[in-house]
Amino acid sequence: MVRRVIFFLLTVCLLAAVTPVMARTLEEVMAEMEKGAANLKDVKGTQIVKFMLEKEMVTVKNNFVAKTPNKFRAETSIPIPGTKKTQKVLTVCDGTTIWQETMAPEERKVIRMKLSDVAGKLDEYQQKILGSGAGMVGAEALVKLANADYDLKVTGQVTHGGKAMDVLEGKLKGSAKPGQMTLPTPAKIKYLVGAADGFVYKVEGWDKAGKSILEISYENIKFNTGVPDKTFSYTPPKKVEVVDAAEVAPYVIK
Repeated sequence: MVRRVIFFLLTVCLLAAVTPVMARTLEEVMAEMEKGAANLKDVKGTQIVKFMLEKEMVTVKNNFVAKTPNKFRAETSIPIPGTKKTQKVLTVCDGTTIWQETMAPEERKVIRMKLSDVAGKLDEYQQKILGSGAGMVGAEALVKLANADYDLKVTGQVTHGGKAMDVLEGKLKGSAKPGQMTLPTPAKIKYLVGAADGFVYKVEGWDKAGKSILEISYENIKFNTGVPDKTFSYTPPKKVEVVDAAEVAPYVIK
């Protein structure tokens, strides 16, 4: 299962609350997201992803830094089922190539994926996922794509930590599936979007029975701190196997 979770890491978006206020229209929220995206230069923090895998809820933590339009670096901890140990994975994208290093001594390897080589093998959603650092930057584009598969509506506002958040909710249209990811496709989805900055702070998903199968949130988020490009440089360790993932790209992110 750890291997499947590792492959998921080339995939996924985003904190929470309570107190309702007056809601805006979906068009207004989308416009605010585009405005926020235009002002976003870089972001860093911890991304927490909880999702259902083989009838078990798995929690993955990504300590990440990302820079628009398509650079990111994430150090990930994946729990190993049945133990108290975690698998460490490093994923780096310099804008043209994604490197993913499995750091376990017994299974140390590096996967290399050139974005130009896999572009024709991925659907639009998958390309946006890879190009945005799993939604760490450019999340507004992912929400736009989700709007084609879900009947998204603004259902209100909530506040958290002094921030107003627009709540977007929607049900899956028919049997549409936005990208074939390791992450489950929810029957119902919910986004919390910062009313002032258009940033997607949390995503939640439920199956048809109303059971939670997906939750993505952030902690300790910081914007526009001036992250240098050298942060996204990567050189594989010596004597570690490097696997070219171009021919297995669809599997790598499914």
